[in-house]
Amino acid sequence: MTVRRLPALAALLVAGAGCTSGTMARRPLPPPPASESRAGAADRSAGPAPATEGRAAADPRVRAAIATASSLVGRRGVTVDGVDYGADCTALVRASLTRAGRPPPPGARDAAGLHDFAVRRHALRSGRRLQPGDVLFLANRPGGPPRHAGLVSRADPDGTAVVLYRVARGVARLRVNLAWPKRTNDPSTGRLVNDTLYVGKEPVPAGSLVVGVADLLH
Repeated sequence: MTVRRLPALAALLVAGAGCTSGTMARRPLPPPPASESRAGAADRSAGPAPATEGRAAADPRVRAAIATASSLVGRRGVTVDGVDYGADCTALVRASLTRAGRPPPPGARDAAGLHDFAVRRHALRSGRRLQPGDVLFLANRPGGPPRHAGLVSRADPDGTAVVLYRVARGVARLRVNLAWPKRTNDPSTGRLVNDTLYVGKEPVPAGSLVVGVADLLH
């Protein structure tokens, strides 16, 4: 599968309207419904793969966080158990962590604050492999400060992860691969590994905007 075959679906973008600190634009596409595949492609399920779900199921906190975020796919507001967390990307992350029994402090209400909290907890992880339940931080430009946050719901064997993220039209799925951060497709297979984000009018692979990964559930 190539980006050329999915020009509209490749535009599931980090949105300024989805994260109040964002400056990137997003084409006016609704997010994929829960039954569609990752980033809206029609070739495979976007839900947790059985093997990944099995690994995550060993920790009820990871399972609860992913279930919470997944239940909000397609919705604009982030309301869980009667609590309105807001309508930006960090609201989704805060709600998921709280539902899993690991609420962030009240001051961590944007991506920068959540990232600072991860630093204080020594929760930032190195490496190219994402794990279900990880919090992913993205910038508005490669190498910039954290301005957006999402929750990893699935990690495939090739390193491609599905990140649940609140965009302008609601909670959607985003493909990210840190092993190929500057490529949209795996050069050996042609498989789509990073969805396309836009910095202004410049398209960039999602992996190139990742500036941090944190385990805030343990």
